Amino acid sequence: ILTGLFSYYQDAKSASVMAGFKNFLPENTLVTREGKEEEILATQLVPGDLVRIKNGQKIPADLRMVEQDEMKVDNASLTGESEAQKRKVEPEKRGSVHLE
Repeated sequence: ILTGLFSYYQDAKSASVMAGFKNFLPENTLVTREGKEEEILATQLVPGDLVRIKNGQKIPADLRMVEQDEMKVDNASLTGESEAQKRKVEPEKRGSVHLE
């Protein structure tokens, strides 16, 4: 019984944390799709969209950077890191798999 109660508590806590992540996502985002720049709902992103991120903006999805200029990302709410971390474009590794 004790194990069952502990498991239930952990599941409920995890569900609460995951629900809280929804507040991190922006509602709208600026994309280039089929050569046209447009603002869409973040939930409508599809593989192949080029997403434009501006200073201070929340990132709408798991993205691969193709171009950046002095980018830092604040992951404190996810990882507890106290300072923003520098990000840079990395060359794609041979044999890597991505969703395109």
